[in-house]
Amino acid sequence: MQNNYETRYIELGKRIAFYREKRGLSQAELAQRVKCSPIYIRKVEGETVAVQTSISGIWEVKKLDFLFSIADALQMDILAFFKPMTEENFLKYRRDH
Repeated sequence: MQNNYETRYIELGKRIAFYREKRGLSQAELAQRVKCSPIYIRKVEGETVAVQTSISGIWEVKKLDFLFSIADALQMDILAFFKPMTEENFLKYRRDH
């Protein structure tokens, strides 16, 4: 993964699992709602190897590298992109202080 974003993927996956469980959904139910396989949800949540080396098995979420790159360039935690655009959240999620 570009710039070693593995730990960020893991944290994002943990948050997804947390909120899925808070909603009382199984991985299969979430997969059905987002129209993907339960295996993919397990990958996203970090229960299986997130990125495989074969070209045909590359995990699609790897495309988030671009989003992480933007967050790094702006010196912001990526979570800011998922919060309301407020001065409070800007101050809370900036990484330059």
